This record gives sequence, structure tokens and C-alpha cells, in this order.
Amino acid sequence: MASPTPRHWADKCADLLLAERGNGPFLIASGISPSGKIHVGNLREVLTADIIHRVLSERGVQSRLIFVADDYDPLRKVYPFLDAAVYAKHIGAPLSAIPCPCGGHKSYAQHFLEPFFASLRTLKIAAEPVLASELYASGALLEQTLIALKQRDAIAEILNRVTGKEIEPGWSPFMALCSSCGSMARTAVTGWSETDRTITYTCATCAIEKTAPIVGAGKLTWRVDWPARWAALRVGIEPFGKDHGGKGGSYDTGKEIVAKLFDWQAPFPVIYEWIRLKGLGDMSSSKGNVVSVDEVLDVIPPDVLRYFITRPEPKASLALDPVAQMLNLVDEVDDETKKQRDARSVELSQAGGFVPIGIPFNHLINVWQVAQGSLDTAKTILARTGYHWSSDDALAQRCRYAANWLERFAPDEYKFSLAQTLPESAKQFDAAQKKLAALVADRLAALPKAAAEDIHRVLYEVATENGIGMGDLCRLFYQALIGKDRGPRAGWFAEIIGVDFVCTRLREAAA
Repeated sequence: MASPTPRHWADKCADLLLAERGNGPFLIASGISPSGKIHVGNLREVLTADIIHRVLSERGVQSRLIFVADDYDPLRKVYPFLDAAVYAKHIGAPLSAIPCPCGGHKSYAQHFLEPFFASLRTLKIAAEPVLASELYASGALLEQTLIALKQRDAIAEILNRVTGKEIEPGWSPFMALCSSCGSMARTAVTGWSETDRTITYTCATCAIEKTAPIVGAGKLTWRVDWPARWAALRVGIEPFGKDHGGKGGSYDTGKEIVAKLFDWQAPFPVIYEWIRLKGLGDMSSSKGNVVSVDEVLDVIPPDVLRYFITRPEPKASLALDPVAQMLNLVDEVDDETKKQRDARSVELSQAGGFVPIGIPFNHLINVWQVAQGSLDTAKTILARTGYHWSSDDALAQRCRYAANWLERFAPDEYKFSLAQTLPESAKQFDAAQKKLAALVADRLAALPKAAAEDIHRVLYEVATENGIGMGDLCRLFYQALIGKDRGPRAGWFAEIIGVDFVCTRLREAAA
């Protein structure tokens, strides 16, 4: 008797949440500072929140999902992808107040947020966007800011005790924004008034001291801002990265601050591991080591991208391999018979519009290249090789993904172009190679049925009979057809092209 499938992590998470926090309603929050391209690693947070939101909705538990864009954070440095001559002067300024890198958006922050929000819509993640700049401008965090300023010493004690780091004597929980230079980089809070709700600060850059209304004059530092936001928005659940969830991290300090100062309970934590880019380490917007969400959505369906993140537990290590793994993931979602397929994850990954077509993605990539971008030719090849598909529209969509994958991510060994005439390298075959080419052509022509496995068997037999390695024979085969030493699996490739064409080409090489 087969063992039962383990319950999905999101179902277990919902069990714990409801047992610990009651039956809701819950506000589920996620967020990011849009300092650079928003990548697939960032998606793990908001998608984890969305999955929990979906499970709660299935159970009839009321919940609401928001995404807080920390666009009021200051630009910390000139990142490698920025023009230093343009952006050096904006260090310390809020991301919402810095010019757009491409000139097509109203701010630096929106340059990165707009494509990300579009991707969330494609992924059917119904997260309401909340801009931190608007929260501060509206006064939504004023009450918490006043408390933080009043309780500066209590916060400093918590930070010192929990993190083990000394707090400087002049430290303030508030970062002032200079009204003259528009930067938080070199300001220092020197006083404040609870009655007037003003802040007094100096700016070393401008050599001034000013008093201004707190609303619009800056923001709380991160370790205070996060719990202040929990209290102001009444956040009940929030996923966050392992950096925040470690001992002495932002969550540890935040849960004390929010309980002791802001009269709210820290949200139910869901800690996730970062996503690595295979061969390049953890993804980082500031380092430019990223694959953006919209780039991935150009090459695989949204359901497949959701599945990639939905299947493993949030704390599980996860690496994005745009080559073999990406191809396998498409097939795993497409084919119900795949042994490793997780049906519950597929269910939670539905984004609408995904239609299984029953054709391995890697095979379709090869067919598309042989068809040279013609959908009609691709359909002819697929029909000739015994494939059937659910609808022409679904096939056309999958072919577009295949074309984009070839353009964006395919390594050279996956790319080929069927030579229209005998490649120059094949014209240089010696007598032994020509004899082999002719022999393979004769054997293939004699096959009663030219299926991939039959073609592969012929190649193996010819190689064995002539005392050469299969790799050497396949190199001859590929040189005659595409002018390269390597290519798709020979049997499948010959079946896609058509044995008649293969035989004609091999005989040309043998002449």
C-alpha cells in the first residue's frame, strides 16, 4: 500500500496559524525595497504570502493580502548598474524622489515596481500595493513615530540587548529628510516636539539646522519602521527572509518593540530561504546578480513559475537553473503522470490560462528550431512524429515560450540551425567518415519504421560494428546536419527532421 502524500507546507502553516491566532480576520503582508531590479528571489516572499492567503480562503477564513513597497527608503549607494555621474548626488534621497533610470516612470522606485506589479497580476497574486512614501505622507505612522521618539531609550536598550551592538549616544529612531538637499545621508535629529509634532535636525551637507513637521520630514529606521508598520496596519502574518529571522535579527527586535511600545503582537512568522541563481549564488539586486520576474515569465507559463516556489517548503534551499530545471518544471506541471509532480502544489499554483499540451518542452524547443520559427511547420513535424496537442492556441503559446527561452537562456549546445546545404566541415570528411555516413544512410533508409528509438539503435549498431565510440559517430552525424559537434539526442533529432532528409544529407557527405 502506497504511503500517503505528506500534507503541503501551506496547509500545515495554516493549521499552526489558526491554532495560535484564532480564526482571523488576518492581514497578510509582504514587501521589498525597490532599490534595483525585482527578481525571482524577491518573489518568494510575496508568493509565499499569496499561497497562505489562498489556503485560508479555501477554509473560509477572511484574509487580506498587501505588498508594501518601501519606496521611502533612501538610496544607499550608487549600484553597479547605475551611472555614477547621475546618481551619486541622489545618495540618501528616498527612492520615490529620485529620477527614473530610463526616463519613462515618475520615479526611480516606480521604474522597478511597475514591471513587478504587472508580473504579480500575471501570476494572479492579488496583493494590494501599499507605498511607504504614501504611508508616511498621509501620517499613517505618525502615532508610532511620536511613541518611538518618546521611547528612544527603551528602543535603544532593546536593540543593544538583542543584537549585542552598542547604540551610539546620538542615535535617533527617526531619519530626518533635509528639505534643502532632499537627502537623509548626513542628517542628525537634535530635538522634537510632541505638542507641535515637529522634528529638529541638522544637515552636515547643507550646514543648516531646521525644524519641520514630522510628517514629510523623514522616516523611522528599519528596525523601528517594521514594527511600527505592523501596529499601524494591524499585520497578522508576514513572510520574511532568513536574514531578518535569524537570532538578533529584525524580527527579534521588532517583536519586542511592537509589544512593549506599540501595543500589538508581532505577525505570525514564515521564514524563507533565499533563492540562488545556479552557479552565481544568492540573487542580489544591488549586485546585478538577478533574473527578474518578468524575464522568467517570458519563457515559462505563470503556473510553472508559481510551482517552482510553491512546491518546496519556504525554509528549503532553492536554486533557479534556467536551463535543465526550467525545462523539467514545465513538463512536471504539464504532465500528470510525472512521478515527482506534486498535485497540491499544482493546485495552489494555478494562475489561469495554463493548458497542458502533452509535448515535452525540450522536444518542442528542438522542433521549433527545425521548423525555423514556423508554427505550421512545427505542427506538421509534431503530427508526423506522433504527437497530439490540446489546442492550436495552447501550442502556439508554448512555442512562444520555447522561442523566448532559446533567445534568453539557452546555452550554445542547445541551439542549432538545420543547414540548408552540406556544411563546410562535412565536406572535409575523410574516406573512413564518408564510408560511415553512407552506411548510416543505408541502414536508416532500410528501417520499416523510423521512430527515435529505432534510429538510435541503428547508430549504436553501426558504431559497435565499426569499432568506434557512439560519441564519434554522433559528431559525424551532427556535422553533416548542423555543422556542429553536438546537438539534440540523435534519434529524436532525426525523427524530427525526417529520415528521408537525414539520409539525403548523409549521402551528400559520403559523395
